[in-house]
Amino acid sequence: MIKHVIFDLDGTLTDSKEGIIRSVEYALQKAGETTAHRLSSEIIVGPPLLTTFQETYGFSEKKARAVYAFFQERYSTIGKFENRLFPGIIQLMKALATRHIRSYVATSKPEIHAREICQHFQLLPYLTAIAGPTVGGKETKIDCINRIIRCIGTKQEVVMVGDRKYDIDGAHSVGIQSVAVAYGYGSERERQACKPDFTAYSVDELAQWLLR
Repeated sequence: MIKHVIFDLDGTLTDSKEGIIRSVEYALQKAGETTAHRLSSEIIVGPPLLTTFQETYGFSEKKARAVYAFFQERYSTIGKFENRLFPGIIQLMKALATRHIRSYVATSKPEIHAREICQHFQLLPYLTAIAGPTVGGKETKIDCINRIIRCIGTKQEVVMVGDRKYDIDGAHSVGIQSVAVAYGYGSERERQACKPDFTAYSVDELAQWLLR
């Protein structure tokens, strides 16, 4: 039986790609960089953006931080709300609460933005804790999951739910169950390589597995 559910945010609870992509586009243009082949949701939604800017775009750390600052100019004011809940998420959170199953968020998004987004979409009443890095911080997804685990106090009857390899690999690393959601931004190939305990192709399937 599951008693604790750790959710990723982007691509799991919310469909946030519009705000992220538009804000990355703004940042690249302001930095005088090309946007060609750089705005795929699979590339930029999920991993920490500083990592994407350095490892995928090939920017130096100094350049990556400058572009990230431009990203924050738009995202922190406009982009974070170019966003929506996936249909059925509120109903899922209510159902979990009714069954006394606690919900949490572990995200690569800065915690301050994650909290604002959860408040905006009225998710906060259903969440026991939210863990994310500081703006521009280096805390990894595994670090954030571990922070939630310390809050829970056990790894038993805990599951991580997310759409990208960072979520599933993070769950494997800390020793908890994992569910991949196929309605998010990860590819089928990525999901198969990660080997989650279960794959949910809709919020309804996710609810059925968590509440079984």
